[in-house]
Amino acid sequence: MGGAKIAALTAFACLAGAAPAAAAPGFLGRGHDPGVAVDAAGTAHVAWLAEAADGTGTLEYCQVPRGRRACALRRSVAVADAGFGKVQVLLPRPGLIQIVAPLLEPAALASSADGGNSFAVAQLGEKLPAIEQALAGPGDSISLMSGSGPGRFGRFGPDGSGPGRLPVEFAAATDSLETSLAPWGAGYVAFFSGLKASSALWNGAGDPNVQQGWVPGPKLGSADVPSAVGGRSGTWVAYVRRGRESTYVRRLRASGRFGPQRRVVRSDPSELAFAQGPRGDMALVYGTGSGRAMVVRSRSGRRWTRPRQLFRGHDPQDLRAALGPRGGWLVWDSHPGNAGMHPIRIAALPGPPRR
Repeated sequence: MGGAKIAALTAFACLAGAAPAAAAPGFLGRGHDPGVAVDAAGTAHVAWLAEAADGTGTLEYCQVPRGRRACALRRSVAVADAGFGKVQVLLPRPGLIQIVAPLLEPAALASSADGGNSFAVAQLGEKLPAIEQALAGPGDSISLMSGSGPGRFGRFGPDGSGPGRLPVEFAAATDSLETSLAPWGAGYVAFFSGLKASSALWNGAGDPNVQQGWVPGPKLGSADVPSAVGGRSGTWVAYVRRGRESTYVRRLRASGRFGPQRRVVRSDPSELAFAQGPRGDMALVYGTGSGRAMVVRSRSGRRWTRPRQLFRGHDPQDLRAALGPRGGWLVWDSHPGNAGMHPIRIAALPGPPRR
């Protein structure tokens, strides 16, 4: 075989074996603070807050099927105003979609039992702060964690019934500039960081809306932007150590103590988006100062991939990630604030490593 033909075949084989380039992000609309959840089919359920032409607020809902970058179903739901805080999308069971829209007075709870074709809106609380995270369950409950300080928690019924405010307070505002909430066994763990990073634990016994039901959890020390996830692979927290310019993950054991610290990224991004899927695989997404979105993946937390570029450009800020059994998605609004009319974008996440 001639040398030229061998070289051509070798080049073709290298190209065929290379990882395919990531698809460019899709544009879904304008607004702020999108949330995302992924169903069993790999469809992304995305929602965000926007301002209507007459100055009133709308809650925008969009479904993006696996393999696409545009809405296959789009609905607008009227709400009291354009809101302030991160929208939360929950899929507590097949056929039910629930969206928490933080409005700084009573939050709005939009529920759909017909696959997102229509939504009924109920009041959630009487005066709630900006929300950082929502968890569905156990049972039909909805648990909320406040955004930047003071760190607070509250659990509500599936119809929005419950306390008027978030009744449990973990730390002063300066000690909870960043917050995160995750399942931990039968209970929850709340992380919060300011000058130092710490946590609080509820073991699943008693009422989580009672302050005395929570106990101090392990401390992370001089760590920033803690982001926690829980599921089949256990409860994990990702965080940044600025002095070391590195990003780490750590497992919170059933005993309430941390496992070993593992460095997964040799950089210190300003924000993290951490997700665990129903099969226990995890994705940690972050933006860089050069305008790239990067991801590291793991099947169970034992091994992590090297950072991989998802895309360049499109201003990856205010990131939210979610995983399902057949794929994952990233959404963002390119703006670290909690208001305004910004481009809402979506990108697919790569699958977990083979081992």
